[in-house]
Amino acid sequence: MDLFQILLNINDFKDSETIYAVEPWTLESKAAVIQEPAKVIMQFADSSAVFDYFLEIYLVKALFKNTENQNLCMREQCQRIIEYALHNA
Repeated sequence: MDLFQILLNINDFKDSETIYAVEPWTLESKAAVIQEPAKVIMQFADSSAVFDYFLEIYLVKALFKNTENQNLCMREQCQRIIEYALHNA
């Protein structure tokens, strides 16, 4: 699954889950959603890639809510979330 697909379907995920994505982060980056562990992990690996912490689901939902009145297309909203993760998280 790529980061764009996860962001497009953000409401399908639980607030207690976290997004991890392969860097460099783009809409096409390979990504995964996992249950937030008791101890925060910054990255994990599977057989194909290393996934770095991106953002928690609840935070992404809040960011979407903050941009809903800005008349942005979904792709632009998702790009702004990537920018937030890069510069503010």
